[in-house]
This record gives sequence, C-alpha cells and structure tokens, in this order.
Amino acid sequence: MRNLFVSTMLIFLLIDCVQGQIMSGSIKYKQTNYIEIPENVPPQYAKEMPKSIDLYMKLTFDGTHSLYEKDDEYREEINPNDHMPRMFRRMRESAPTVFYKDIKGQKVQELINFFGKDFLIEDALTNYKWKISAGEQKDILGYTCMKAYYKDSTENLVVFFTPQMLVPVGPDKFGGLPGVILEVQSAQTHIMATEVIPGSVQVKAPSKGQKKTRAEFDKLKQEKMQERSEMWGRRM
Repeated sequence: MRNLFVSTMLIFLLIDCVQGQIMSGSIKYKQTNYIEIPENVPPQYAKEMPKSIDLYMKLTFDGTHSLYEKDDEYREEINPNDHMPRMFRRMRESAPTVFYKDIKGQKVQELINFFGKDFLIEDALTNYKWKISAGEQKDILGYTCMKAYYKDSTENLVVFFTPQMLVPVGPDKFGGLPGVILEVQSAQTHIMATEVIPGSVQVKAPSKGQKKTRAEFDKLKQEKMQERSEMWGRRM
C-alpha cells in the first residue's frame, strides 16, 4: 500500500511539472504481432512462415473517447524479394481490429472482420490492475514515460505511459493508466509509438458491423473455426 501511495505521489509531482499537457490528438504506432507456429505444421512449410507481422496503426483521442485503427496514411514499400506465403500476406493486408473506447461510460466497441463479415462487439473496458514502477522511466519521442506492468495466468505485460498526456488510453485494448501508453511489450506483440500529433480531433465511433455481445461472438467464432477444422480434415 505504501509503494502504491509513493508511486501515485511521484506521478502527481511529475504532472505538476509538466507545462501544456496534451489532452487530444493522434499517435501513430508500429504494431508487431508475433506468430506462434503450431507444432503439427510440416517443416517445409514452417520455414516459409513469418515469425511476425507488422501493422501500422493510429490512436485518436479527445479526453473522453479514443479510436485505435489502421493508419490509412501509411504507405508500405513493396519488396520484390518478399516471399511471404499468400495467406500471411493477406493477414498483414487485412483490416485489423478497431477499438473504440468510451472512457466515461467504461465501454469499448471492437470492430472485427471475421470470415469476410464485419462484427461490432460491445463490451466493458478491460480494467487491468497495473503496478507502477515509479523508479523506472524512459524517453519516447521526447515524452517522459513511466513503467507499469501486469501479470496473470494468460498475460504478462509491460507498458510505458506518459503523464504529459493525461488521458487513460492506449493502443489496442490497453489503457487505464494516468497517461497515454506509448509502448506495449508482451510475448504476443510489441507496440511502439512512432509519431505524436497534438491538436483538436474528432473521434467517431464505428458505424458498421453486425452488433453482438462478446458471448454471442465467441460462440459464432467457435462454430466457424470448428467448421473450418472439419473442412481441412476432409481435404487431408
């Protein structure tokens, strides 16, 4: 309890020293998703599979809402020597999940394209019980960042957030800290901010997609994956 109090006091001392805090704007990120190759994949195919896929994303926030989506302004150079299998090239080029967060309402909407169809999943914000390491700081794009971490049976996360942008948001599903998250580290992904663009912005909630609850979508996903597994089994 004492450590939490000290960490909180250090955060507020840092906030008091900050001039002209950023409460709205957009941040660009490079998101690297690591691919775990199943053990049953034949070696000749496994060696052709990429170990990771890079996505270029953008977070827009206005103090009470945020939107994390693909950065449409990014133009990737085509590498003629890129021999990535077509399936994984499609994964890289497909639309990633969009996260819209209502901070006051503690709600999140995820726009997911699944089997060629858009679904809008409404859920409560994930409330991570972060532990702040007040003594560990890092400079990212000129912003002083503090370290926080979270660990449970399924996730082991390390993030760096900056109180110079005093909004509890971050990339992907992450947030809930006294400052915007600029870096995320885990076994599954590494997300790093590449550019901060302060300014007044308009954050719009996703308007397309068939609405479903998390339970409804998980049930549909399980059914579709079972169908695909049976289909591949018949082909084999």
